[in-house]
Amino acid sequence: MGPLLLGSSHLKKILIAFIALPILAVIILFSLPRPQFEIEAARPHFWDYPKLSEATYKTEIMADGKILIELQHPILKGITPKMVSWWYRNLALGKATIDAKEYDYYHLFHLTEHGQTRVVGPATDGSEGMGVGALVYRQERFGPYLSKGTGRVESFSDNGFVVVPVMGPLSFGRIEHTFEAHPEGTLYRVKSILGSDAPIIGPLLTYYIRTKQFPPEVVQEWIRHQVEEVGSLPHLLPRIYKEN
Repeated sequence: MGPLLLGSSHLKKILIAFIALPILAVIILFSLPRPQFEIEAARPHFWDYPKLSEATYKTEIMADGKILIELQHPILKGITPKMVSWWYRNLALGKATIDAKEYDYYHLFHLTEHGQTRVVGPATDGSEGMGVGALVYRQERFGPYLSKGTGRVESFSDNGFVVVPVMGPLSFGRIEHTFEAHPEGTLYRVKSILGSDAPIIGPLLTYYIRTKQFPPEVVQEWIRHQVEEVGSLPHLLPRIYKEN
């Protein structure tokens, strides 16, 4: 008996299903509400944050519809790139005591807007915390906007790291953190590209990300949030690093 051959009508149905199902999935995504969860009560006001105007940043919609965000933080005085790298590696693991009370590192990283973070997939080198290959979940807010997601660590060193936001087999961009030694401390830059390269549905996913997850008002609050959290490091990291 020879090979089973599909007629043109069967092939057409398979092709339609192959195209229609991913598009249907994107339509369902558009219908979902923004994430809802509880953020723990704000921690005490231990220090003041830098103002957004102290940082340098720009945002742009690229030719393929993705969002590009480039941010240069105010100089982290008295902190080395190695210290910043250590902080991120241990961010989901450590605790510190301030005024006789113990706090998660992540909660100290932003006193009012950080909820939870945890490593949900181990680093490929077997190390704890945020190492290459680790899958990290985070839950936080940017002003009034709740945000949660998972990222896979693509690279990690004393000079920075790269995280790729993921959901299942799909990736949604690339966030590059770089730490450079400066006479006063560390120059910290972040380059974020948000969007999808997925076949067929990539442009639709990118449009969803740009309009539903990260519209301009959310991007602005996210940048402000980043400046504040990184700006907390000179207040907390030197002591914590020395103790460890």
